[in-house]
Amino acid sequence: MRLSAFNPSATGENIRLRKDDAFYEERNVKFHLKTSVTEVKPNSREVYLSNGDVIVYSKLVIATGGNVRKLQVPGADLKNIFYVRKVEDANTIASLHPGKNVVCVGSSFIGMEIASSLTANAASVTVISNSAEPLPVFGEDIGRGMRRKFEEKGVRFELATNVVSLRGNFDGEVDKVILSNGKELDVDLLVCGIGVTPATEFLKGSGIALDNRGFIVVDEKFRTNISYIFAIGDAVTAPLPLWDIESINIQHFQTAQTHGQYLGYTIVGKPQPGPIVPYFWTLFFFAFGLKFSGCNQGSTKEYTHGDPEAGDFTRYFLKKDKVIAVASGGPTSAPAQFAEIFKKGIEVTLKDLKNSKDHQWTHLLQQ
Repeated sequence: MRLSAFNPSATGENIRLRKDDAFYEERNVKFHLKTSVTEVKPNSREVYLSNGDVIVYSKLVIATGGNVRKLQVPGADLKNIFYVRKVEDANTIASLHPGKNVVCVGSSFIGMEIASSLTANAASVTVISNSAEPLPVFGEDIGRGMRRKFEEKGVRFELATNVVSLRGNFDGEVDKVILSNGKELDVDLLVCGIGVTPATEFLKGSGIALDNRGFIVVDEKFRTNISYIFAIGDAVTAPLPLWDIESINIQHFQTAQTHGQYLGYTIVGKPQPGPIVPYFWTLFFFAFGLKFSGCNQGSTKEYTHGDPEAGDFTRYFLKKDKVIAVASGGPTSAPAQFAEIFKKGIEVTLKDLKNSKDHQWTHLLQQ
């Protein structure tokens, strides 16, 4: 998310993907805006809304996503602490950050993307990471390479530490971040990207099965334990058959979009068009980024081509000497190629990796 590119006066209406109201009217799609669901009653097939209305359904789709996880430390209620959930949040940060000391809590994708977006106009940007290097899902060497690229742009890092408290000034605005390593950071604007929790509180007691973290449990067709109720997106934990994974929660927009598309096939009684392959990408400073395809859960070995610390690499995650996921930095298109390779069920082994000279895999897709 390039926050500095936002127009601070933009609204959700301005960035709607489809503004053709006639499209929805022709398809009898109705919206209940500024309204939330307070209760779902499967037995009577009713949804209760915060405005007092009750909607009766024959099939129900739950796609509520996540709620931002907030800091739970002394001072977390001070002013100028932000969580990016809505376009208005992004606009406020974009309008306030120029010339300010910004601290970003969290060094995964959201935290790093925010830091990338604000560096050009902020007085300073510091990222707080509770891991040894940012972007820990990729490994310390890749995280170290990304950190050095950020540092070249002026971003500072506090690694392997946590926020233990926040202090404010006389106006009730945050002005100090106290870390577990003993350091105190000056801050004018604190932006947190520390994950989300599933937005499923309203389902407790409904009879719809949730796992112990609150995610909705669905099968490969996105059915809950109640046959006429479905769920998709960040709020669910679902099977990933290509990887023999019984249930997993994946919070990437491409996966959520695919859930919606595939659910359409389920509802109309048609077979899904193929297996789901997780894929995502991110771009920092409009200059360098990361791509990833597959699922590395359960991987037992890694094989790397290129230089991770220089940001130009391809890393393969293997299980039983078979590639199950691919990450890359730089111009390589290997993750996109492997997204198709996975879909086609083509097996690529450690031997294949060692024998490849250019680590381009289009020839496999032409078979």
